Amino acid sequence: MADPTLLICVGATKAGTSWMYRYLHDHEACYARSVKECHYFSTFNPKKLVRQLKVLNRLIVQYEARLLEAEAADDIVRILNLSRRIDDTKALIMALSAERSDDSAYLEYLQAGRTDETVVLDVTPAYALLEPAEILRISKLPIRVKLQYLMRDPLERLWSHVRMVAKRSMKEGQDFLAACQDILKRVVYNHEEAHIVTRGDYKANITRFTSVFDSSQFQIGFSENLQDGPEFDAMCAYWGIKGTSAQHIKPAHVGLAAPFPEALRRDSLKFLKTQYDFVADNFVELPANWQKNRELLA
Repeated sequence: MADPTLLICVGATKAGTSWMYRYLHDHEACYARSVKECHYFSTFNPKKLVRQLKVLNRLIVQYEARLLEAEAADDIVRILNLSRRIDDTKALIMALSAERSDDSAYLEYLQAGRTDETVVLDVTPAYALLEPAEILRISKLPIRVKLQYLMRDPLERLWSHVRMVAKRSMKEGQDFLAACQDILKRVVYNHEEAHIVTRGDYKANITRFTSVFDSSQFQIGFSENLQDGPEFDAMCAYWGIKGTSAQHIKPAHVGLAAPFPEALRRDSLKFLKTQYDFVADNFVELPANWQKNRELLA
């Protein structure tokens, strides 16, 4: 059996990474474990590792509770899916907890159960924030590696991220739109909520990766092109698979709807100008929604 290519999606958060995972998970040429995000390269710091192991153990508890419900309902499909998730999550805990003088435990985890698929997958948006030494470690893996970085219109990505944070942090009875606006104002005017800003800092994140990888191993794409068409076919060709219809893949983690506050649009675009300019300087053609928002900055 020939060695596969390891395809790693390194971000960005709220830019279509879950959609990409679902599409590739269902593709016959790709082998993907049921855990989307491995967090292997982002957990060499002991504190980060402990935190991630706690997250995974909480997931197992949740899956086991759902499994009991599925068994009571005699829901065979859910039983099989949840059992797989539990097994894969436990295996990932073992891989993350293993000795890391080399990366064999990680690579064995990704490939366990693989048959003749030509691509194995790790979709971890947090990798966008990796330090240069961690990125260099990826480049030295004893396997063919390709990286994918997805970008979404900066304003749309920011608002989606703000809504996600608001949903997680809002108090009972709090107005959702008001909570979103408060977070957005802290980002734009007070330069707070750094975890939101850094996840969408295309310029800084891309620059760290391109200092290690060239375009043959690091592809930058627009999430707006994650649909049937020539741009998506080209993306699939880079991944090493034949593009198939993506119509059945629905948007993932859409979150609660909330209209963008128009009074904050221009200031938010000014805040994101560096990102728009960087991408415009490095790509010949921008998606229509990017162009529309850039025109508002003129």
